[in-house]
Amino acid sequence: MGRSRDEPSYRDPHDMGRETVIWIQSLGERTLSKPLSERWGKPVLNKMGKKIYLDQMSMKELEERVKENDIVFLPVGSTEAHGPFEPLGEDTIIGVSIAERVCYETGCTVALPIPYGSHPSHHYGMRGTIPVRATTLIEYVADIIKWLSNAGFKKIIIWNSHGQEYVLPIAKDIAIIEKDVHALILVTSWWKWVQDLLRKAGTGEEIAPGVKLETPFVHADEVEASVTWYVAPDLIDEELLKKEGEWGVVRVIPGKWVNAAGNVFPDKPFNWYDVSHLPEFYYYKKGFVGWPKLADPKKGEVLINNVIKRVIEFVNWLKENYPPGMVPRTWIDWEDLFYNKPKEYVEPKG
Repeated sequence: MGRSRDEPSYRDPHDMGRETVIWIQSLGERTLSKPLSERWGKPVLNKMGKKIYLDQMSMKELEERVKENDIVFLPVGSTEAHGPFEPLGEDTIIGVSIAERVCYETGCTVALPIPYGSHPSHHYGMRGTIPVRATTLIEYVADIIKWLSNAGFKKIIIWNSHGQEYVLPIAKDIAIIEKDVHALILVTSWWKWVQDLLRKAGTGEEIAPGVKLETPFVHADEVEASVTWYVAPDLIDEELLKKEGEWGVVRVIPGKWVNAAGNVFPDKPFNWYDVSHLPEFYYYKKGFVGWPKLADPKKGEVLINNVIKRVIEFVNWLKENYPPGMVPRTWIDWEDLFYNKPKEYVEPKG
């Protein structure tokens, strides 16, 4: 019987079984011809033939990159229940896929994504959902911002793809106020770039010729399943999606007053995160909301391609107006303020 991969590799080959020797030989041959891990060991290049991901760069490549383009995307996603037919890492997968495509076209950099996110109370308890305390995430992201700036990235885009858009701007301010970061820090979410299209859901209006969204964006629903189906088709169980992908929506307060995911309807007095919603653990036991059976990759294609196009337009504007190393003054020099003045003092008189 061949040894397991956990066993030490220093044993004499003559003492091993034939199967073990073959396994070691094949491992050696494979690692010489291609990476051991296709996911982590294969360089991902932009259209200029240069690396996209920060973790794949050497220090020399990093130094060269920030001289020519100092914009970095930090994807922040989650690992959470998305039903029996969508992947747990759906949010992270969507965000990284978009960021990679934008950086392919623009020469920007993608930092390693943060795959665990902060969650509202109604997400807790679902199998596969791994929530991080909001204060923990804020400090973690703020630290990453600081050291991305130290690496030379002076335009840092926090690229969110999970329902934590109310948390991440705090990390931006902490990075500037408490960590003394001198950089332009931007926080956004992928759906913010297609709010006009998402608002058409349920109206009968087309988002592209022959393509309509029938239900508003919520969670693991028609919209999100369509997007994942487009960016990662091998991770969707299409048969199960069509068979079981209907649950509906149960509300504490009518949607007349409470926004759906993404807060794309500006006339609602409550954003989705302003209300304590019904726990998924009791009311959405299958891990999804709404009608994902209505999903179609064509819907996802329209949404994502519009996001990519619009973000590229913005990035090109950013590159033109703030070249590498140039950044508007987004920080305060504390010595210029008055709370720590005067420096002079007199001896006590008492």
